[in-house]
Formats: sequence, C-alpha cells, structure tokens
Amino acid sequence: MGWQLSVAKTLDEIALGDHVCAVLDSDEQHWEVAAGFVASGLRRREKIVYFDSARSATPLLRRLREDNVDVERYLRTGQLSLIPPEMTDKLWSMSVPEVLALLGETIGDALAEGYPSVRLSDEPATAVNRPRGISLAEYDRAVHGAMQGNPVTLLCQYERTDWSTAELSELCELHAIEVITPAIYDDGLLRITRMAPFSTRVSGEIDFSNRHLVRGIIEKELDRALRALKHDGQIAIHLESLRFADVTTIVQFVQAAESFPQSHQLVLYGVQPLVRRVLDRCGAAFTTQLTLRDTPLNTETAPAGPIEATE
Repeated sequence: MGWQLSVAKTLDEIALGDHVCAVLDSDEQHWEVAAGFVASGLRRREKIVYFDSARSATPLLRRLREDNVDVERYLRTGQLSLIPPEMTDKLWSMSVPEVLALLGETIGDALAEGYPSVRLSDEPATAVNRPRGISLAEYDRAVHGAMQGNPVTLLCQYERTDWSTAELSELCELHAIEVITPAIYDDGLLRITRMAPFSTRVSGEIDFSNRHLVRGIIEKELDRALRALKHDGQIAIHLESLRFADVTTIVQFVQAAESFPQSHQLVLYGVQPLVRRVLDRCGAAFTTQLTLRDTPLNTETAPAGPIEATE
C-alpha cells in the first residue's frame, strides 16, 4: 500500500470498508469530524470503538449531545466504546503483530455481540513520541491489510499541529480516501459551516475579532433567499455549538432580524440559556422577524444495540 490521495468524501459518504484520513486544522473541525463519524455509525447500528489519544472524549461527547445523539444510551448499551488515553497510548509501544491481534479481537468481539460491522477511529497524537523502531506508516499499512475482507471502517485523525509537513504528507499518501469538511470560515476559534441552503451552523466562540462575519453571512443568506425562486422565507442559524458570544454579537442577531422584510424570518436553533437571556433583554420577544426554536439539529434516530437474531 502506498498511493496518492485520489478520492475525497464527506462524512456521510464514508462506506463500509473505507480506510479514511482527516487532516484537522482546528478543535471545532476535530469535534465535527469525530462526532459526525461516530453518529453515522450509530445510525447504521455499527459497533463504535473510539481510541482516544488526544484527550478529546469530553468534547466529543459534548458535540454528540449538541447533535441530539443520546450518548448515555449508547454508552450504556456498549454500542459506543471509548478507549481511554492511558490504554490508547500503549498501542504505540506494541509490535505490529500485537496491534493486529488487538484489531482482530476487537472485530471478533463486536461481531460476537451481534453487530453487523465495526467502526473504528484513532487519534495518534501521542504516536509522535512513540519509541523508535516502528513508524506510524508501518502500523497503518499493516492495519489496512488486516481490514480487507472484514466488516470494518476506519478513520485516522491527524491534527496538523502534531506532525511535520513531511510526516503528514507520508501519512496522507497511505490513505486512498480523505474526509473533507468544507467550512465557510474557520479561524481556530470560530467555525462556520453551511448545513443546507439557507441553513448555517456557528460553532466555537464569537468575539470582537470575528463577530462581523456572522452578521455578514446572515445578510448574504437573506439576499440569496430574496433572489430564490422557491424559498420558505426562513434563514436558519444553528447555535447548538456556540460556546461563547459577547453581548455585542448577541445584539446583532436581533438587529439583523429587525432588518428582515415581513416575508422572511431569522430562525435561531439550539440557543443556549445564557444567550437566550441576553436575547430576551435585547427585545427578541418583540422582534417579529426573529424566532427561537429548540428543534433538534438531528431528528434521525436509531435503535441502540446490536441487531437481534430472528428465527
């Protein structure tokens, strides 16, 4: 194995048997990719085994909850299994045969539990400081070979700041598929993504350095909606993952809605309690073109646990 990247896929396009990589440029992108990969597998009733080497279990679970995933249920049933850092870090001191034996055991256990397939993800952040002798590329090649013919999907996550340009290039060349997560904007603090036409998600923190972007995007979406031949009149902004916003920014949501024509509405989804209180103080309740909704971001649900055998 050792080819150039030839295919780019979104999280929803990842298929059973794919061995994909993602190069991550920010924390918000990291959580978006990790949670999206996990949630997709849960919907498909796959066993999820997440090797946490970047100490990201807490933000991963938070993002899943923001995406309306019943995390507690999946943890309780065992469909979602988080391997803690102290155990994950030991991978990089194992021999290649030991790693392959662990992979085989993980797949075998999941299938024995009744799951149709297994979805794995690793964050080899601490592999940067692994003992000399075995390169990460050697592990990757061996695991890829062991995956063949098995119902397993693997996502390798690489934080750009953890690797040199040469190392990252080599690692990416070992994967035929790269996960792409386009963003309208990502400065490491604030990440803005388009979920659908006239529907945008704002994640991270908004302050004086980037607050103008949110107002600008709302105005551009309104302009596009006014020009559209078919549109329901709603401009949706999802705030489930907005972790901080200063008062000036929150006021701008009200001011933006006040500029909307009567035919259109600014709809804010998943507004956090603190942001909601500030909106109330700014007169949001009296702004007829502004609506706050608690409608879940992801209304798709799936039974937890393996598929039961039938007679």
